[in-house]
Amino acid sequence: MRLSSLHHDAKGKNSYLADVNNLHVEVELLFEDYLLQMDEVLHSLRSVQSSVRNTEEVVEIELDLLRNRIMRYEMLLELSGLVVGVAAAVTGAFGMNLINRFEEHPTMFYQVSVGIILIMVAVGKVILNKLSADNIL
Repeated sequence: MRLSSLHHDAKGKNSYLADVNNLHVEVELLFEDYLLQMDEVLHSLRSVQSSVRNTEEVVEIELDLLRNRIMRYEMLLELSGLVVGVAAAVTGAFGMNLINRFEEHPTMFYQVSVGIILIMVAVGKVILNKLSADNIL
């Protein structure tokens, strides 16, 4: 009914076209607004994504640092085990029931004990110095 009246009335026809034109402009403005909002959301999303990547890299660096510290302490424990193992080997050699004239010497036990302790300290010191020179410790 409206279309037929618009068809016969020129003024109504112009009014209808003006309404359609205004509606077209409004829809276009809405699309532009939505486009701007999407651009803003995309920018925010990229900013958050960059922040997450940076945080992830920082956490990875901190974990690497912690892992290196643990490896350093593990190396020190292994070094201690090596030094004690050398002392145990020397003690084992003297502990065998072999006749070597040290059994009857009055101070030989103390001399061997001090010698073993000095060897342990020297081996440990040499290894620590080598590790420090190589920037491992």
